[in-house]
Amino acid sequence: MSALARVNSIWRVPVILIFTALMATLSVVLSFSSADAVRRQDWCARTWSRVILRVSRVRVDVRGLETLDQTQAYVFAANHLSMFDIWALLACLPFSVRFVAKASLFRWPLLGWHLRQSGNIRVDRHHPRRTIRAFQEAGKGIRAGVSFIVFPEGMRTWGAEVAPFKRGSFVLARHAGAPIVPITIIGSHLLLQRGSILIYPGCMKVIIHPTIPYEDFREQELQALAGRVRSTIVESYQEAP
Repeated sequence: MSALARVNSIWRVPVILIFTALMATLSVVLSFSSADAVRRQDWCARTWSRVILRVSRVRVDVRGLETLDQTQAYVFAANHLSMFDIWALLACLPFSVRFVAKASLFRWPLLGWHLRQSGNIRVDRHHPRRTIRAFQEAGKGIRAGVSFIVFPEGMRTWGAEVAPFKRGSFVLARHAGAPIVPITIIGSHLLLQRGSILIYPGCMKVIIHPTIPYEDFREQELQALAGRVRSTIVESYQEAP
């Protein structure tokens, strides 16, 4: 990357951080409002993501969106390459969505407050009972029409690798009786690599696969379900041009 391109990349970071703080604050404030709070928080999340994509000059090529029923709540399961995965999914999925996130993120100043107030689910490997209770609460949200996004690898990977999927990521779908939608994300690691703050303008792909109905996996062992979803994601990952 040339020196000029590096400068053009770095200036975006403070802009994104400042805008993130503003939108997180607004989302928290709106969480104390009327029954319209969920819709307003959805607007905050979608606006936040779309502005970041625009500032970063990142284009998202989405395929398979037409297969989804917008009146249905889902558990979306995607591979995780970059922070851009979060922004792309929030910007492109026409649903009220929340995330299943690791507990450490909830300890960040402001961000943690926002995550709690907006209904995201904390996964704490050291306190599995708390996680199960959180999944039970999330199940109520799904039945009320809120979808959830899980990254079954548990963290962003290094490079283009798709790591093994953790079976615990699918407990939520089992608890809620919700259909699962596998999603393949391609190329986002080239836009913002793990451990770096340099943003590279470009294009990433989001491939939405056919829904796996609850009836198709309710009796399936969780590890086998995790392998099934991962195989769907990896297959299209390898076939994509």
